[in-house]
Amino acid sequence: MEQNEFSLVIPDITHKTEYCRVMDLWESYNEKIQPPSMRRYGEIENFSYSKWLSDINDDRNTGSMLENNIPCTLYFFVNKSNEILGGVSINHANTFRGLLHVGIVPWCRGIGYGTKMLSLAMHCCKNIGMDIIHVTPRKDNYSAVQIILHNGGVLLEEFCDNDDVCLRYEISI
Repeated sequence: MEQNEFSLVIPDITHKTEYCRVMDLWESYNEKIQPPSMRRYGEIENFSYSKWLSDINDDRNTGSMLENNIPCTLYFFVNKSNEILGGVSINHANTFRGLLHVGIVPWCRGIGYGTKMLSLAMHCCKNIGMDIIHVTPRKDNYSAVQIILHNGGVLLEEFCDNDDVCLRYEISI
């Protein structure tokens, strides 16, 4: 798997058809879509792609979609054909739950895409001046832990977040 076969791109109007295709399929799995900013539907109403795009663009500046109001940037993880394989949300400042929130579409898991996506996200972080990132998966998310370890993660602590036991890893970039 070559690094240049994949990239992280900021969503725009050209991704609408592919995004809708991926969300239709991902939602059929009846699982929580990660990162949360990838979700196209709000708690109360359906969002159009244009409204969703406007919200994530606003979030890059204001952090309006997050409870902590820290700006973050959502990237689609895509292959050469511009198929969306997952997403990563990078907070612009450290939070209790870390800097990165990631997810690979269910039908593409277990084949190395998560490791590649995290590596690309680390380059994005480095480009905006971060030397160290924290990633905080749930303790029972074994595949996420393996991805973090493959990218040089070092366990710092175990903590509770609501009813979840989580692990805080540090990765030096």
